[in-house]
Amino acid sequence: MAEKSTKRPVKRVFIDADTGKQISEQTVVTDAADVATEVRVKHVEAGEVGNKRPIAIALWVLGFVFELLAIFSVKQDSPIYGRLPGANPLIWVVVFLVLDLICCIVASQLWKKANHIDPPSEKNKVEFFLKSQLGAILAVVAFLPFIILTLTDQNASKQTKQVATIVAALALVAGIGTGADFNPVSAEDLQAMQQNAIELGDGTVYWTEYGTVYHLNPNCSHIINSKTIYSGDAAAAYGTGLNRPCKHCAEKSGSELLKDMSQSDNVVADAEAEADAEVDEAA
Repeated sequence: MAEKSTKRPVKRVFIDADTGKQISEQTVVTDAADVATEVRVKHVEAGEVGNKRPIAIALWVLGFVFELLAIFSVKQDSPIYGRLPGANPLIWVVVFLVLDLICCIVASQLWKKANHIDPPSEKNKVEFFLKSQLGAILAVVAFLPFIILTLTDQNASKQTKQVATIVAALALVAGIGTGADFNPVSAEDLQAMQQNAIELGDGTVYWTEYGTVYHLNPNCSHIINSKTIYSGDAAAAYGTGLNRPCKHCAEKSGSELLKDMSQSDNVVADAEAEADAEVDEAA
């Protein structure tokens, strides 16, 4: 006697996490016993650039001011050398460098968030590079001049040069690491992402809190068991740092996806009919 299929139709209810109201209801066929039957969906809207870029620029300017103060704290012929509170000017050098680093990190994060919402165009390669990597570029400006001036200062003591240079070098590395966008997306890429989501679905994409890609299908096998799913358009997904689609979702063309969905509907119907038949036999 042939063994009956263990696949069964399972109802997945999508609930908006903000309102608590049901968004949609879908039936899928699965043989996973622990499939999520109630999915809480958090809908995410694409953010707004607002004043993120002006604030970032203001913070970079403030960081450069702290860099100048750090330079003046090292050079013995500067107007503030030895006049700041404390016996050791080196302490103030470190303080100003740390404040400079904080300004650069916060500024670069704001700038990258703005780029994630409103990415630059790739038509001009130079402009695209400068806008995408501005955080890393200005981190170099914020610390490299200090390192050069400190190392070439004939009046600074050996200890001052060593400590100040090491602190500035570490800050430089941290500033570049946090300011660089290692996988920038252009305005053209974002437009293609949105178009792809529209062609292969309804324009809505889905992702999980710790996922590294977004999904075009809420019933993708990679998130079928997730109880909390975020949804939104491609811009909202990119705003959270996701710029790559799930390969399983994206490898199919629109016609193949529609075909698979049609087949899935047939499988659901067959499974439901099989379940009804089993009930009739038992009766």
